[in-house]
Amino acid sequence: MLAPSVVLPIVGGVSAWILSWAMGGSVPLDIAGLVGVLGGTGWMATRFIFLTDKISDKVIQEIRQKAKDEENRRLSELQKMLRRDRDSRTQDYLLLLRTAKDDFEEVASRPGVEKRSGEIVLQVRQLFESAIQQLERSYKHWESSERLAGAERVNVIHQREQILQEVKAAVDHLEDVAKQYRDLMARERNVDLSQLRDELDTSLRIAKRTEERMRELESGPNYEFLRE
Repeated sequence: MLAPSVVLPIVGGVSAWILSWAMGGSVPLDIAGLVGVLGGTGWMATRFIFLTDKISDKVIQEIRQKAKDEENRRLSELQKMLRRDRDSRTQDYLLLLRTAKDDFEEVASRPGVEKRSGEIVLQVRQLFESAIQQLERSYKHWESSERLAGAERVNVIHQREQILQEVKAAVDHLEDVAKQYRDLMARERNVDLSQLRDELDTSLRIAKRTEERMRELESGPNYEFLRE
């Protein structure tokens, strides 16, 4: 804060005032003292503002990085878990989801773009999280199917297939949104993102209804084994 560029003008200004006082008063020295003190304090205030901004930016970046690290840890654990179901689709879907989301966020975080894209970024993350939860649910169904036999097993496997169809639809949509968004940002600066927002709203409503339907099914007596 008290860098030479701040201290020297203030010291010079005060020195000019002292010299003016010693000489019985000197208008040029008084003016020089005023300019020095005001200039130094003004520069100090400017440095404080920019330093505060840098500190805030640093804190925000640290929070974001911690959240990203936690998300990567969770997704890595899910990846390890999905290897056990011996179904290559689940691992492929997870990889495609992560890639589409990362591609989208890489474009959305560019200078001049981030503020305009805040709502869409939130929608993409919500859709991504919904798809991840469905992948986790698909694994739970696979685990249950391994303990069952007969009609119950067939029923659970059928429900798992429906879940994976929902995940595939989310993968396709996220990939499409990421491509559309990237193309829009490459073509023009002031783009209308309303169509993308509407598409994501529709997908989120569908995902919410699917989530509610699955929870209703799983809370029924025929799905007691899923809560074991």
